[in-house]
Amino acid sequence: MGTDRDWENWGRNDPYFGVISDESFRAERMTDQARAAFFRMGDEHVERLLATIGERFQPGFRPEASLDFGCGVGRLLIPLARQSDRATGVDISPAMLAEARRNCELMGIDNVELIGSDDGLSQARGEYDLVHSHIVFAHIDPRRGHRLIEAMASKVRPHGYIAVQVLYACTAPRWIRALVKLRYRFPLLNAVRNILRGRPAGEPPMQLHVYDLPTILRTLNRLGFGEALLITDKFSNGEFDSVVLVARRGAASGD
Repeated sequence: MGTDRDWENWGRNDPYFGVISDESFRAERMTDQARAAFFRMGDEHVERLLATIGERFQPGFRPEASLDFGCGVGRLLIPLARQSDRATGVDISPAMLAEARRNCELMGIDNVELIGSDDGLSQARGEYDLVHSHIVFAHIDPRRGHRLIEAMASKVRPHGYIAVQVLYACTAPRWIRALVKLRYRFPLLNAVRNILRGRPAGEPPMQLHVYDLPTILRTLNRLGFGEALLITDKFSNGEFDSVVLVARRGAASGD
């Protein structure tokens, strides 16, 4: 459980809820108003991110090329594409990518490339002014996620930016965390929980993982990211500490 196959399950059966776990975004409950709110949140996020880069690093920054890792149905990719000459959306789920493609067509977005993900981001060719990921690494095991963050950072061109959100601490009691991990490992336990909550028995869990922030910072420093901004917040009803890390790459690796 918690594998790439699980995210394809979300992409096929409940893609918008898979992106933002709000009951109003369930496939059977999705209204035009909920859909508009879903994409409006994406617009607001990208607007804040670009404003932050403009205020803290580079006034007037707008990316020529941007990449959104874990793009899902295009909630953040579409506003990034509107602000970029070209944008690339990366996701592990073909069903999510298909929905993102439909949304791009519906919204008249024609400067987007959609590609499948692997641990080296091998299909993302070239370099980018902005490499971005939000509410994605929380669902990826850190042993894999740290490698992916390094691969993302390697795609940033000199003087470009990485903006990535991770969880770095959990405030829930240890016994609760232990029970949650059992649910990740044993499908029957997860099925029982789903039934008790009125959800489909086979609905996969959304794993939540905590990352070692100093390890990420050391990786970025090694790849030449000399300037960094950390924006902290709470996540999942305050049970986790979250950080958005925005960093600028120097003129060359090691600068």
